[in-house]
Amino acid sequence: MSIIQALLIPQKSLCTNCTIVQGAPPMKRPKLLAVFCAIAISIACARPNLAESDETTGSAKSEVSASSSDKSTARGKRPRIGLALGGGGARGAAHVGVLKVLAEEGVPIDIIAGTSIGSVVGGLYSAGVPISTMSQEFEDGKMMKEFTPLAPVFRILLAPVIFTPRLFGYEPYDGLYKGVQFRTYVNKLVTKPDHEIEHLPTRFAAVCTNVVDGESVRISQGNLGVALQASTAVPGLRKPVQIGDNLYCDGGLICNVPVNHVREMGADFVIAVDIDERLNPTELKKFRVPGSVSKQALRIQLAHSDKPLCKEADVVIHPNTDGITLISRKAIDGRRGYQSGVEAARQAMPEIKRKLAALGVELVADNKSSQAQ
Repeated sequence: MSIIQALLIPQKSLCTNCTIVQGAPPMKRPKLLAVFCAIAISIACARPNLAESDETTGSAKSEVSASSSDKSTARGKRPRIGLALGGGGARGAAHVGVLKVLAEEGVPIDIIAGTSIGSVVGGLYSAGVPISTMSQEFEDGKMMKEFTPLAPVFRILLAPVIFTPRLFGYEPYDGLYKGVQFRTYVNKLVTKPDHEIEHLPTRFAAVCTNVVDGESVRISQGNLGVALQASTAVPGLRKPVQIGDNLYCDGGLICNVPVNHVREMGADFVIAVDIDERLNPTELKKFRVPGSVSKQALRIQLAHSDKPLCKEADVVIHPNTDGITLISRKAIDGRRGYQSGVEAARQAMPEIKRKLAALGVELVADNKSSQAQ
């Protein structure tokens, strides 16, 4: 993320070769944009920021295609196995735990699509970043520190300064952070010099929401960091990313668990990972805590909209992430999220093995997998 930027630089669009594909409409998520904004505002004041090189916009070509299933990645007669990684901020550590178990059990992953933090974990995994590296980034709090480099409370204090450029006619997009620092951070985690999505070892797409027309889209070509910056741009907290004539923000507004996108990318068998908190009955007195009603509203919306999306998956893994806040930097939350992913994936393995066996896929455990280490 970045901190604000000298907005004296004309705004341009990012990414000269990003391919944007519109996904089939998933379950509508009524009023979720408003809920996301409410949550962001409850954590911090949603005023623009000022001090980073303005790369949220810029002249660029972007290719937009109608959604269609792509079966070009067939590997012999084996069914293509896809992974749909859902959004959930710091709870994304659970994705890393799930990936570790799948790698150790020898589950071949051909296609990955991720939303928000799911796109970050999925993109890094597709690029060959070791699971141990990703788990350490979460446990150290580094991942979320890069996501929000300055605590939201300080952003609130800086609100008057942040707002000043508007007095002189500059109109940056809303958001406390731009995301350039986060983009640089994730690109640095990829040790290979080529950061283009289309050249990654595993086929990958980052799912975003097009603010212009409200559609769910996936970025499947272009710079990995730019795609992840767009997919994680939570309204009010992070500035949206302009690519061409469109503006992209967090994919979770419409499609938080992108099963439909993974299907369209050619997967025959889809494993979905839902890292949202479970919707459990809550004591009345807990709603007297500031921000508690807004947070519960988000849980309700996510729970009801994720359910139909997950029903389209062959297997759903739902780690227990209750109590882990979206922007937690605590080591204990990183460890607990990771471990919950490991446990949930192990519980799901009998079902995964049974269903894959029915399709003629026999798994061979690979505890020495280089990426699982």
